[in-house]
Amino acid sequence: MDSSAAETHVRLLAEAELRQATRAPRYGWLDDDFRTGGEPPGEVGLLRVKAVLSALDLVGAVSAGTAQSVLGEFTSALAARGLAPAEGLLRVVLPGEGEPAAGQPAEPAAPPGAYRAIPIAAVIPAGWEGYQGDVHVQTLILAPGSAMIITMFVSTWREVASLPGGTVPGQPSFPPFGDSGLTDDQGRRYQLDYQAAEGGWFQYGVLSISPVPPAGVQWLDMPTGAGPALRIQLAQSVPAARVTSQRIQPAAAGEHLLTAVGDTLLGGGAMAGISATAIAASLAEVADALRAVQVLPDDSVTAAHLAALCQRRSIEVRGPLADRARTAGLPRPWADVLAQGRGGPGEGRPGVVPVGAVLPEIDGARFVLAGLSSWERQVSMPVLVWGWSPWPRVFRSGQPFSWWARDDTGCWHVGRTSPYQLIARTFHVEFTPPLHPDATSLDIMLSGSAARVTVSVPLCWPDEPARAPG
Repeated sequence: MDSSAAETHVRLLAEAELRQATRAPRYGWLDDDFRTGGEPPGEVGLLRVKAVLSALDLVGAVSAGTAQSVLGEFTSALAARGLAPAEGLLRVVLPGEGEPAAGQPAEPAAPPGAYRAIPIAAVIPAGWEGYQGDVHVQTLILAPGSAMIITMFVSTWREVASLPGGTVPGQPSFPPFGDSGLTDDQGRRYQLDYQAAEGGWFQYGVLSISPVPPAGVQWLDMPTGAGPALRIQLAQSVPAARVTSQRIQPAAAGEHLLTAVGDTLLGGGAMAGISATAIAASLAEVADALRAVQVLPDDSVTAAHLAALCQRRSIEVRGPLADRARTAGLPRPWADVLAQGRGGPGEGRPGVVPVGAVLPEIDGARFVLAGLSSWERQVSMPVLVWGWSPWPRVFRSGQPFSWWARDDTGCWHVGRTSPYQLIARTFHVEFTPPLHPDATSLDIMLSGSAARVTVSVPLCWPDEPARAPG
């Protein structure tokens, strides 16, 4: 890829934006800028140049250092002409910021060996911080050098009634509700170390097991307070999901970037959404730059699809791309997500579904699905990963993965990495819109650069739905 051509293209764009800002009328008062429905031209030009540099940085056409230098020069030129404060209109922030600095060790590769995910699907009454609820013991994960159990506490928001002496009836004895461990079929003892993780409305947790149970263990017993011990079978577990993998045609770097921007706009998000929206707001200039460095084919329909999505989301699209968008329309999954957001099936069905699925290696990473919970507004799925890190949570080229799902009623759901901090190699994928109340199965699709893995999950609802807060 010719980095000099990329830099030249952006400098020519910056010169054009500078000339336009210089010719624009000046206003004496801030309100005058908005009386005609516009924005200060210097600020608009800076945003466009910044968006193009961000896109070129993400596809590897320019380095972060070059991008910072060009953007700094453009800001100084605006300031010298009185079109920006001397310190610059906006702080220079590119999506590449937050990447590991040069010389820092990269995420270690996924360790070789066997990975197992064993659904448990046990529900134990418990108390948490003075409130009653249920602990869903979801999935046992056995991986090279580590073992853990994923749990989730769902509160009823009813206060716990304590007995004399401060004891709580039915409270289990495993962490965080007491001290206990596991015992295997040979009488060997294992220590449990509980760590709480943020999960939005619900309290997720990870019970790390030490030492890792050796091969040949048939079952593990977990104490549950006054009730009988919970027996977790390891030898003859029935998988709760079917996993298939297929090769897909690798997309050009520019198409991959624009598709990721579209997924992010549909799924929402925090910092990733800010960077993606900035690229979408300058889509005409970004698409021209990507074509100039030959990472976006001239006849690519991806840019037109994203332009159509921008028009649906009231984001301005300029130039010939606006006409192409009206002709191209939207891909079926994107259109379906938008339609459901405008009066689709309504609220999802609350419930916790046992899921345990080990995915084959994809782009050097190993993912394990460790549960699924459905609520009124979304579907939440804890995931464990080796060989890749979801941090930092910014829109970056080092995050090539796309999450989608489709239920058996035909509804599509776009996934995003949850903003909540988890622990022990775990993170959340949240799917929106929520599940259709009539859905009985869900296909979860993880796409990388050249492969797609599909996990088919039967939605085995419990007799009683999980109790949501309030």
